Amino acid sequence: MSSYRVLSLDGGGMLGIFTASVIAELERELSTPLADSVDLIVGTSTGGIIGLGLAAGKSGEEMRDFYAHEGSRIFARPRRLPRRLLRQPKYDRRVLDEVLRREFGELRLNDLATPVCITAHELVAGTTRVWKDDHHEQLSGGGDQFVWKVAAATSAAPTFFAPVQLGASDSHVDGGIWANNPALVGITEAVRYAGQELADIRLLSIGTTTRTFKVESHEQATRMGLIAWVKEARELLLGGSVSMASDKQAELLLPPGNYLRLDSERATKVALDDYERCRGLREAGEQIARVNRQRVTDFLRAQV
Repeated sequence: MSSYRVLSLDGGGMLGIFTASVIAELERELSTPLADSVDLIVGTSTGGIIGLGLAAGKSGEEMRDFYAHEGSRIFARPRRLPRRLLRQPKYDRRVLDEVLRREFGELRLNDLATPVCITAHELVAGTTRVWKDDHHEQLSGGGDQFVWKVAAATSAAPTFFAPVQLGASDSHVDGGIWANNPALVGITEAVRYAGQELADIRLLSIGTTTRTFKVESHEQATRMGLIAWVKEARELLLGGSVSMASDKQAELLLPPGNYLRLDSERATKVALDDYERCRGLREAGEQIARVNRQRVTDFLRAQV
């Protein structure tokens, strides 16, 4: 019996260079598109953009080059702090929207070759959202959405970009608010809509490098006031701690050997819009892919 294979891609802004580099190197080593080896792609934020690209037939190399070429434009002109404090996000999202429209054109979710689940959070109703093509008879409507708009919605990180409307009266922001690591979204989709048993699901999860928030001691933690917590709040909201929780839960839900996580730890804090520092993550991603080439090969080819 064949396994049901899920590819899960974390959020993380320009840190997505790591994710795309892992995929590009794996595809080079395996001589096949990763999207052709999976039944479902789930993604959040930058992982949503990469996942949509793979589902649209783009290679990992093309998605890596997308970040390398467009990242400096998307994050080129931050607004001055006084304007950001009052009512405007750090960046004008028109550049990002222009890039995404050019990348995906008039494609709609139902045009994609691989089923997708892309996370977002809708502010008006105050609810989580997962945008999908209509890959099950109980799903309808989402597949008509333009790919570029779903990519824009999942990557609308609070304080960085303005929210995105997909309907007449909604307002979407980054899915990393609740699913920076969307592994559980993939497992839920496989069980609920693909009719899979947990034992039949194999999930490959790729991160954007992990930096978990830590303190030196309990004494230091007790001395953290408002300013200290505000400085860490965004990283806690969209960062490693959220991803780690999903990682551990997915590992516990699936049978031993059915879950494979590719990621890399980093000691220093790297902002998700720091284009220059994120470029250095390409080598780390390629190294992780080379070290795990055989594990990924065996993982994707194994039967239940």
